Amino acid sequence: MSDILVIEDEIVLARSIVSFLERRGFSARFAVDAASAKAQFDQAAPRLAILDYKLNEDDGIDLLRWIGQLHTNTKVVMMTGHGDIDVAVRTMKAGARDFLVKPTPMASIAAIASELMLDEMQGGLDRTGVDRIIGRSSAANTLRTTIRKLARPQSPRPGVLIMGPAGSGKSLAAEALHESAAPNTTLVTFECSSAGLTEIEPAFRKAKGGSLLLRNISNLDEDAQTHLLHLLQADEASPAIIATSTEHLLPGRGFLPDLLYRIQVGWIDIPPLSDRAADVLPIAEYFARLKARDIGEARPRFTAAARAKLLEHDWPGHVAELRNCIERAMLVQSDGRIDAPDIRAISATETRDIPTLLELEKGAISQALARTGGNVSRSAELLGITRDTLRYRMEKLELSRK
Repeated sequence: MSDILVIEDEIVLARSIVSFLERRGFSARFAVDAASAKAQFDQAAPRLAILDYKLNEDDGIDLLRWIGQLHTNTKVVMMTGHGDIDVAVRTMKAGARDFLVKPTPMASIAAIASELMLDEMQGGLDRTGVDRIIGRSSAANTLRTTIRKLARPQSPRPGVLIMGPAGSGKSLAAEALHESAAPNTTLVTFECSSAGLTEIEPAFRKAKGGSLLLRNISNLDEDAQTHLLHLLQADEASPAIIATSTEHLLPGRGFLPDLLYRIQVGWIDIPPLSDRAADVLPIAEYFARLKARDIGEARPRFTAAARAKLLEHDWPGHVAELRNCIERAMLVQSDGRIDAPDIRAISATETRDIPTLLELEKGAISQALARTGGNVSRSAELLGITRDTLRYRMEKLELSRK
């Protein structure tokens, strides 16, 4: 088998991807449509195919299914348009191993190639610095770039505020920043929600020469803010301050302006996981491998149905909920694989008295098909949509005419 086949109808982009991969040691080639791709498969099936969902007149998913039927040893990564999560889910169900969102940074293509060609990241569990940030989304790439910039040598190191929803990975980003900016120094964590005024100074002194992480700094009361500001003003050898918050801090509205100006020199925004769908699968894989190592088991495989189910969930609990979900799946999985029934997110088990839009849509289509005896054209008329649209929705929802 050869290494990588890039199937992309934009020939300039295809050549650029191949050239980039070759410079990183891969053997790569490209095809511009389904016919030329099949011809290259007949010559030598690649270990990895990077397939564009839209190939002019050809359907990327049809080609994906053809690969899955005839070349089971080839892993396929589908490139989809921005926001096409429905398409990404369909590709998972059709057998794709992963997906990338276009426009795709070349670094992300190389990263996913490295992961899949090296047996899906067997090593690299003990990550430090920016390597702690897992994911291929533009948000993950931006986060790594921002951390590198803020970690550049400078004295004194600027204060940095990390914003994001609860469970989104703010403390992880803080650790990545500290390790990148001041390796081999101390990182002291101070929880502002529960610690008292008298505990700030010991933590401050302990962090000298390193970094002081102030978690949930918006919960720091005014007396504690005043004391912290005094420590920063009185000591030229202050530790670098990294603070996290789930809400915006406004000077004069519950927060001392002078303290805020010291803390919020650098700024990192971490978007919710629901805005970073391209990161869900690599993060899930990492957590599964981490848990497997902890319990002394081999890393499990995610089935296509499991990967699709992970993408369909919107993860209101963010990365923390995803980790919880994967660790629970590890407890119930069998035969070394995680399947769709093993994926049970906490937020998905809540009792609801209002059906989701997806449930309403599925019910309406099923009712129309039942009333018309499975006639697609008449059902489309009843629903007020075109026949082609109805066929697409039936395929997506896995509905038959009966």
